[in-house]
Amino acid sequence: MAKNTDQTMQQIVSLCRRRAFIFQSSEIYGGLNGCWDYGPMGVELK
Repeated sequence: MAKNTDQTMQQIVSLCRRRAFIFQSSEIYGGLNGCWDYGPMGVELK
């Protein structure tokens, strides 16, 4: 059951990244690789 949950979460994160809802901070600012920032669509959703 946990494997399905992990796979589903990876698919959700992948979709959100492709649609510009979220980005990893390290991709934008070159910082730590554990934080997420809202993209343009994520800010509108928030």
